Amino acid sequence: MWILASRLLRRWKMIVLALPLVAAALSRLGNHLERRAGKPTTASRGLLGISRFARRRAGADGATKRPAGAHRTPDSLGLRSNA
Repeated sequence: MWILASRLLRRWKMIVLALPLVAAALSRLGNHLERRAGKPTTASRGLLGISRFARRRAGADGATKRPAGAHRTPDSLGLRSNA
């Protein structure tokens, strides 16, 4: 049982520590490719997309740092109430 818990804990720590670093590296590489080419390329768009996905999975996206008053309202989403 301890071996299983240790393995899961080790995997969790690796994901928590490595995923944000990988996302940052991919983001920097994608931005570098865009600057070098002068416009977005297929490779840079792919790298930035993977970086955004990794940041969301790691919980490091902007949604976690959004101010309390900046939440979307049903009106801003185009939803109507039934009243």
